[in-house]
Amino acid sequence: MCPRYFSNRHILFFIGCFICNTSLAQTSIDTAMSGTLDSVVVNAFRTKNIGQFLPVSTARISSAIIQQEVNGTLLPAFNSVAGVRMEQRSEGSYRLAIRGSSLRAPFGIRNVKLYWNDVPFSDPTGNTYLNILPFSLVNGIEILKGPVGAAYGLGTGGAVLLQSNFATDTILQNTASLNLRAASFGYTGQDLRVTLQQKNFHQTFFISNEKIDGWRDQSGAAKKNITWLATLTKNKHTIKGMALFTDLMYQTPGGLTLAQMKQNPRLARQATATLPSAVTQQTAVYNKTLLGSFHHNYQFTKNVDWQNFIVGTHTRFKNPFITNYETRQEKNASLGSHLIMRFQKPIGEIKIVVGGEWQVQDAAIDNFGNKSGVRDTLQFSDLITTKQGFYFTNASLRCKKKWFIELGMSNAYMRYDYYRSTILTETAQSKSNVGLLAPRMGVSYQAVKNTNLYVQVSKGFSPPTLAEIRPSDGLFYKNLVPEYGWNFEAGLKGSVFQNKLRYTLAAYHFGIQEAIVRQNNNAGIEYFVNAGSTRQAGAELQLNYVTRFSKVHQLQIDVGYAFQPYRFLQYQQAGNIFNGNDLTGNAKHQVTSSVTYQYKKSVSVFVRSQSLTRIALTDANDVYASPFTLMQSGVSVNHKRFRYFVSVDNLFNASYSLGNDINAAGRRYYNPSSPRSYMLGMNFQMASIRR
Repeated sequence: MCPRYFSNRHILFFIGCFICNTSLAQTSIDTAMSGTLDSVVVNAFRTKNIGQFLPVSTARISSAIIQQEVNGTLLPAFNSVAGVRMEQRSEGSYRLAIRGSSLRAPFGIRNVKLYWNDVPFSDPTGNTYLNILPFSLVNGIEILKGPVGAAYGLGTGGAVLLQSNFATDTILQNTASLNLRAASFGYTGQDLRVTLQQKNFHQTFFISNEKIDGWRDQSGAAKKNITWLATLTKNKHTIKGMALFTDLMYQTPGGLTLAQMKQNPRLARQATATLPSAVTQQTAVYNKTLLGSFHHNYQFTKNVDWQNFIVGTHTRFKNPFITNYETRQEKNASLGSHLIMRFQKPIGEIKIVVGGEWQVQDAAIDNFGNKSGVRDTLQFSDLITTKQGFYFTNASLRCKKKWFIELGMSNAYMRYDYYRSTILTETAQSKSNVGLLAPRMGVSYQAVKNTNLYVQVSKGFSPPTLAEIRPSDGLFYKNLVPEYGWNFEAGLKGSVFQNKLRYTLAAYHFGIQEAIVRQNNNAGIEYFVNAGSTRQAGAELQLNYVTRFSKVHQLQIDVGYAFQPYRFLQYQQAGNIFNGNDLTGNAKHQVTSSVTYQYKKSVSVFVRSQSLTRIALTDANDVYASPFTLMQSGVSVNHKRFRYFVSVDNLFNASYSLGNDINAAGRRYYNPSSPRSYMLGMNFQMASIRR
């Protein structure tokens, strides 16, 4: 069957774009190019520092990289970083792994703490609905790799800091931008952003609408979003407010066997002798989430800030699945307080951060039978309250401009209270994890000019999430305990050739005890167990090079490599011993590269690739996903207030699966990704000038 590419509405849409261009364009853009790499300033551990000096592995994804869109998602941006891998099992279904942290995530994002504009975006159970955040709303990403519990609480996979603070020009009073996109397989996307600026008050209103028919059967998706961002600055106070509402639906086609994938990769999960198909059961995820937050910074003095925040979310979640129909209502509340102090002493610059965060969730979870996509008889009705919190302190010393020393410690707890109302004889149960101490120490030394050596030691804890302690089989796994481990890391950071080439090299050894691993029963229903221990030791290299020639031409080359020979150390299941086996769901070698050419900041051309070696799909290592290389490319043109772009995903039409189901029942491991696809778009900016 020939893939669906562009419909009549796509063609008419682009004709209209070019007609608008002749009548609305107003002023030219800045064409200056520096020809050097800017210093990377990150907000790691609650304070701003130049990334080269920090004794931790960090990465910053700029808005320029995010705008190189090929599929309307953040996947290409995340996958440009060594040691970071984002997967997509179907439209809207994402996994995020930092140094292999997705071992226990069959779907969704777990074991990575996410913040959005400095407030928690992950819920109290450790789960993150990143798919409710529109791609166009993010204009900066910072990634901290490895355990960072000394500042960000529970989790061993690291932290991701998302920013949506749109850059503004002080001469502009009000601005508006319209972004229109159309792509293969019935994709259309529209974003409208309006920014209103006054002397001390800045507001952004954002509305987006996206839909896609999907390449596979039962793989369509639709997302509507409205967001409000505001900042008020007055005297010593800075107040930030956010409100977000997202209505998301994405169908879940499910996994295929190898034979089914070879026969027809566009199929959804097929029926068996005992279970119906994904199409019959109308498998999908429906998520309506409302979020509101308030963040206040009070500057006591020039060197002392006190930050406080409060966040509330409400999620209505539905998931008709093959074997059941689950509904959830989740109410979350988060609050935190941080005191940030900076001192300039004869010994050097000292920064101290003291604070804490607390989160609570009330979840009402009901499981019904699924009768062709319609709720049937009630099976279970559960009420679960999750409480999580931690308090911490971090201190750093920049000594003699050569030494950078960091010390940190946090103490965390987590508690589940569980009650099943459908079985009157069942008593309420609870599970607590307290006294989870997570220390961290790091030292960086400037050996020569623009070159820093660093070492760091850190410990992290990751308790079972709600979806693991109460998975889809409806049981409460009270005996699951947090996984934990120590990370030892050494690295080299620097720049040469007058800051034209920047490099980062890191080697680490992370050992996890009581590792949580996903299992499936014969019906394909998942559950989780503490599987023993793993060794996640590896190395990463990131190179960024830029050069300018003839004053108007610029070339940037980015290369990343991750070596991840992760293994189970002690792991036994149902009498089978898997000691020494490759870690499931992980590629030993990952290579990313990109080349970007710019002409006067008016024309930009990029080519990007991602290569992965084979991936173990079972704990027994008897099935591996084949290696693949994914190529992407695009061209964008800025003309006055317009930006046009065209991009190609899967340039060489590779056959691959970007997200596999590990340890899947019935050997349904594969979620085939789409063949070559195209995207066209345009962005128009309007502005009124402050008089």
